[in-house]
Amino acid sequence: MEYQEEKMELWDQLAFEYDPKSPARRIWTKNRIWIDVIKDAMHGCKKVLDVGCGAGFPSVFLAKWFDMFCLDRSKNMILLASKRAKQEGVKIKLLRADSSMLPFKDKVFDGVYCKFALWPLKRPEEAIKEMIRVLKPEGKIAIVEVDRKGKKQSISLRSKIFYFIYLRIKQKIFKYPDTRPIWKRLMKETEKNPRINLDMVSGVLRKNNCKILKINHKLKEMTYTAIGRIMGSDYEDYFLCVGKKE
Repeated sequence: MEYQEEKMELWDQLAFEYDPKSPARRIWTKNRIWIDVIKDAMHGCKKVLDVGCGAGFPSVFLAKWFDMFCLDRSKNMILLASKRAKQEGVKIKLLRADSSMLPFKDKVFDGVYCKFALWPLKRPEEAIKEMIRVLKPEGKIAIVEVDRKGKKQSISLRSKIFYFIYLRIKQKIFKYPDTRPIWKRLMKETEKNPRINLDMVSGVLRKNNCKILKINHKLKEMTYTAIGRIMGSDYEDYFLCVGKKE
């Protein structure tokens, strides 16, 4: 299995941070833009798979246009995604499964996407190959990740101050627990994983018979709120890579 049980328990504790309905999310990111980005990437698809769906964002909202299948290894993430889908009045198929061993036959889906779910994996290339395997010929694959290229640089004092204010708002106004110790453990456990970046992802796609259709390196600019831009770091950016299986 890609994850040890202890690590999955850590992700279970973080499920509320991935809640599509979380008011804290709206402080730093624009949910509507993310929905549009993935919807556009999956244009022309009908049956779509979300690999590493978390608590159901943006799949719960994309289910208005696509027949959505979603999988994650975290039990609490799946439970929360199911709850939000019911509240939105949409149907999504949810599975608790490993992204390196997708429980589907070959050539099943018109589209597959993975949003910020490769970096925790010890074998991200295998997960990408699995996504391609379950994709129909001419089907689309979209991957969103942080473009991790070099060593981390120091974060500005301004970013640290605004991030501290954001944490206080989460804890005092929204009554969220402090998850920094959990994230610290996850970062430590995943620090030796392969570095995910655009070159790596596009290279794996090309090697596995996928043509690159689109690359977007301005996702931060598009999706961050003004506060999000202030809190965020400047040395790493998000990317979207869309390919088509040939």
